[in-house]
Amino acid sequence: MSPLNYFVLGVWHKLKSWTIYDRSDKVFEMSVYRILFVFLSLLFLTQCATSGRNKGDINMYSTGQDAKLGAYWASQIPKMMPLLFDERLLDFVNNLGQKIVHQFPEEERLFDYHFKIVKDPQVNAFALPGGYIFVNLGLLQVVEEEAELAMVLGHEMGHVVYRHGTEQLTKAQGFSCCLAITANAVGLGQIQVELINLFGQTGLLFYGRKAELESDGFGVESLHRSHYDLSYAHTFFEKLQKIYKDKPNRLEKMLSTHPTPDVRIQEVKVAVQKYKADPNPIVSTPSFGEMKKVLQKYPSKHEQSQLINQYHAYLKQHGLTPSDVR
Repeated sequence: MSPLNYFVLGVWHKLKSWTIYDRSDKVFEMSVYRILFVFLSLLFLTQCATSGRNKGDINMYSTGQDAKLGAYWASQIPKMMPLLFDERLLDFVNNLGQKIVHQFPEEERLFDYHFKIVKDPQVNAFALPGGYIFVNLGLLQVVEEEAELAMVLGHEMGHVVYRHGTEQLTKAQGFSCCLAITANAVGLGQIQVELINLFGQTGLLFYGRKAELESDGFGVESLHRSHYDLSYAHTFFEKLQKIYKDKPNRLEKMLSTHPTPDVRIQEVKVAVQKYKADPNPIVSTPSFGEMKKVLQKYPSKHEQSQLINQYHAYLKQHGLTPSDVR
């Protein structure tokens, strides 16, 4: 029996002596000590710890199951949102993504990575378990340098490496299941169950913010390993601040699954300090300029003239002409 088992058992015996018991109808009355025992039981029943970067975090899924789940969910994405099958854009995003993956430590290359583009003007990207990364067209239109896009891809890969998807799924499934079992065992009423569920859900949301910051840190590390300019690690978040000007109120901040851009900017700037500056960092490559030119033919919620100006600014900054990126 593990030390935690002994601990929970000891707490249970102690709590029994504190329980209020009505001998007339043999019904246990709820007390704060019973609630404490519920949380200890949830901890005890959901001990499926991972190893590696997220050592000790709870995950009931194996890496093989991550891959299977991701493959299934990825097969459903085209039914829910339109994918873009532009070979030049796909080749660029895939080549950049694979370049970053090849810099991972050997023990962290757990999955084959697949990169897709969603034909959506929203500035967003997301990752599914097992290495499936989806990037919105709107995000490709907004990034101004390859290093910015590399940071975004590194962030999404961080979710895969840390296995945040199945950790979150474990929490969502395990918490509800264990709460139901334990509530029945110790005689919780519906009001107590709802209270505990509320705190449980808030905990899951907080965990989501933690996961985002972990992935931001992995993005910075990926930039460093791939020899990109670390001064661009935070610039994408500055763009998000400009795009989404309305600040969330305090309640929305508490329940948001993402940290606010200003928090992420500060955390990323701190993370950058851990690494020695590359003497010849990459900001962008000619293939990025080619990608930006291809993007001009796609409509965007952002002004078309703004995209053209961005393209010409890129050429000027890198001493190129339009013929250089044909």
